[in-house]
Amino acid sequence: MRRTEVVTGSSLPAAVAGAPFLVFLAYPLPIPLVPAISTDLGVGIADLQLAVGGYPLGLGAALLAGGVLSDRFGGSRVWILSTLGFALCSLGSAISGSAGELIGWRVGQGIAGAAMLACSLSLASTSIPDHLRGRVMAWWGAAIGAGLSVGPLLAAASVELGRWRPAFLIVAAIGMAAAIAGALSLPLGRPVSSASAARVDVVGTLALAGGLGALILAVNRASAGGAAPLAIALFAAAVALLGGFVILQRRRRYPMVDVSLLRGRGYRTGLLAGAVLAASMLSLIVLFGAFIQDVLKLSPMGVALWFLPWSLLAFLVALTAARLARRVSVRLRLIAGLTLCVIGLLMLLPIGPGTSPVWLLPGFLIGGAGVGLTNPALAAAAVAGIPPERSGMAAGAANTARQLGNALGIAGLAALAQWAAGRAAQAAARAGESAEVIGNIARAELAGALALVPADRQDAIRALYDSAQTTGIRTATAVAAIIAVIGVLAVAWLSRPATILDAPAKIDPPRSTVVADRVRGDRNPVRHRGQFAVGCDP
Repeated sequence: MRRTEVVTGSSLPAAVAGAPFLVFLAYPLPIPLVPAISTDLGVGIADLQLAVGGYPLGLGAALLAGGVLSDRFGGSRVWILSTLGFALCSLGSAISGSAGELIGWRVGQGIAGAAMLACSLSLASTSIPDHLRGRVMAWWGAAIGAGLSVGPLLAAASVELGRWRPAFLIVAAIGMAAAIAGALSLPLGRPVSSASAARVDVVGTLALAGGLGALILAVNRASAGGAAPLAIALFAAAVALLGGFVILQRRRRYPMVDVSLLRGRGYRTGLLAGAVLAASMLSLIVLFGAFIQDVLKLSPMGVALWFLPWSLLAFLVALTAARLARRVSVRLRLIAGLTLCVIGLLMLLPIGPGTSPVWLLPGFLIGGAGVGLTNPALAAAAVAGIPPERSGMAAGAANTARQLGNALGIAGLAALAQWAAGRAAQAAARAGESAEVIGNIARAELAGALALVPADRQDAIRALYDSAQTTGIRTATAVAAIIAVIGVLAVAWLSRPATILDAPAKIDPPRSTVVADRVRGDRNPVRHRGQFAVGCDP
């Protein structure tokens, strides 16, 4: 017998909003910390790139499994355990003794965060009454902005005090307290589905994680060495692993991703919009954090305070989306939010080496408003029209698309910025400048470039470095704006008519249900016991 997990009181909204807050608090945490970590661990800044990129990699690789676990064992149980794992991985990051350990713990933290996100949307879909769901979804989106605001401030405060490790310790303490509070206040109930729920596919999860990791590493290697044999081999491995994942899911009796979810244009539109937002505006934020600190010479606290208006506006706009949800369709909110991101990105294009950070604020404020308007609409699109027993799977797939867009966006835009910076440095440098100096400038390793030239040339190299890095960030910004424009046009076209994102999805029942219905003699298999009815397309 299937029963929907019902949680009452204030504990459920806190769990739904607390998950994205913690997950997106931890996401930007290493950005202001990278110089301090580099000095403490004795490694180059380039070696720590995966401390940022490894987190969305873990998120993207495990979101589907997190949704399946939520459907099978109940959102409350998985939320509590994944939050505990999140806290332990943050503790491991704080005590890391090498770059490899830190990256490993960050990937693990992303995996735990994936289950938290999938459970939060699943709980909102299955346990929140219809008349309150719009408000809770607005809180979910606002919590993303709140986490993005608090994370850099926490990291910057830790660096200002002379240490980077306390930032991770504080996140671990918050996660541990949240897990204990959840264990004490969240009724465990019964899972949404038992007989028809998907099972965790270990081989499929490993194929997905390996494919995503190979793809991100391939992009990084291609930016460093062009069409090097290793980059080609990584691209081939990514194609093979991701293709194998798709084949496995089509053949599984209980797939992690039900292909029939993608038949609905509304659901596909939500996936596309989430990936576009993550690959454009949210990915560029990571690059700008390093640029403002490195080229515009702001301190870590200055960088955190500079980003605060952007993230706060995203938070406030998302909070007001509860009222908009009752009057404005999901389609219009997605289009409007992505359009604001396009405008904000275009306003950032005139950036130069001597640009004051104040002049960049209007573009980032408009982009922040776009992020705040889009996030709650994405959360609604992820579960709109999805039957309760598939809500975890649907939410996991939607968040996977976002994290895949984020991981690839960071890697791809960083690769483009590095390529453009190298070309600009090579064109501007005098004929006698060595290729090694140009390479260090392209990789944003100013200290390495300065070590290769005499003292009387160092001021010129610094100016060349700032000019080249500015060209790189401008190129990445232009590409991010193009991605967002394509996303706006695609969402507007795919979501016709305007009600498609709010319509119930047609989803095939699991094979076990189809077989049982045929045994009973039903010619058109549908769900029974009052469940969402799905059958063959007319």
